[in-house]
Amino acid sequence: MEPSSAIPMPQDPARNPLRVLQVASMLRSGGVERWLTDLCPAGKAENVSMDIAVVHSGDGLFDRRARELGIQVHHCAGSDNPLRFLINLRRILRDFGPFDAIHSHLHAYSGFVVLGAWLAGVPVRVVHSHNVVANDSKPLPRRLYIGLARTLIRLFATAGMGPSIASTEDLLGKSWRKDPRWRVMRCGINLEPFKKPVPANVDKAAFGIPENSLVLGSIGRLCAEKNSEFLIDVLGEALAVNPRTYLVMIGEGPLRTALEEKARAMGIGDHLKLAGTRSDIADLLRGVFDVFVFPSPPPPRGNEALPIAVVEAQAAGVPAVIGDGVTTEAIVTPRLVAQVSADAGPRMWADAAIAQSKLVSAENRRLALAELENSEFNCVQNVKLLAQIYRNR
Repeated sequence: MEPSSAIPMPQDPARNPLRVLQVASMLRSGGVERWLTDLCPAGKAENVSMDIAVVHSGDGLFDRRARELGIQVHHCAGSDNPLRFLINLRRILRDFGPFDAIHSHLHAYSGFVVLGAWLAGVPVRVVHSHNVVANDSKPLPRRLYIGLARTLIRLFATAGMGPSIASTEDLLGKSWRKDPRWRVMRCGINLEPFKKPVPANVDKAAFGIPENSLVLGSIGRLCAEKNSEFLIDVLGEALAVNPRTYLVMIGEGPLRTALEEKARAMGIGDHLKLAGTRSDIADLLRGVFDVFVFPSPPPPRGNEALPIAVVEAQAAGVPAVIGDGVTTEAIVTPRLVAQVSADAGPRMWADAAIAQSKLVSAENRRLALAELENSEFNCVQNVKLLAQIYRNR
């Protein structure tokens, strides 16, 4: 009998909570990290208790948030040494378990996670792809590594998923639909913050921006994969049409200094606001942003699976312009979303953003939130489905 065919006895949800260990790279910032720290407390509704193990420790935004929420966070070092990783994982499973399920978010490295979990006797072993990295174009060593990872996953995982078709295929292979263990599952968001009034101190003035200005806003890591530097060119073109335009970028990353220097060199430094990593995304989207801009390119330049920030913008009812590196599966409110090629010039992006700004209305925001609540991007739906998977039902 193959390892993946073992079926544990279903647990009674009315009895002790089902215990799940989530395994992530880190909890510093990012959409996946935000999703995980929303998912863990939401699991209580299905009598599921979740801990998180991280490969890279650090005092990041979502590490602090996890601890504030009472989520146990464990350090499992060894991303550069599979043997050391397996030893550390076994220690966590032994010392803090027993766990009924393990859920890995380490992309290809998830193969080692499910191997270690199988060796430790964890009955349910889930892998989750959050990237599209175009493995077929990578050097031979990388392709061999992916091949090994897929073999381990095929042998030792009991379930696997990705938030989009492309991300699922990227990790689980082109024939993933033929295996009943694999599926697409959207990463839903917690919609409760989008239902609360925006605090009075979260507005344009808080960023030194006049109230009658046009604010283009972006959320994500400041890096080449997100096409972050291109947004400075878009800002420059938008200012030529509307001198009251500003760009607010939420997130951190290696391009922060380069973005500031480019804006200063173009003479538009005062119109760029880099806000760093923030936890009040729902408030910023509704209280500050007029148009959400997200110019991610397709692979190999980009690596978007299904960006949560794009979903959050729609939950807030903010008109958006997104790049062609974002799958159309992320579009829930098509009347509010314009998709433009990441290779289109900054003038085209600026014109699209200005056109989208005309869609700002309280009615559009109300309708958008209702659409998200009834969609598979609602975190409540994630919890229900995952509880079934963790119980192997």
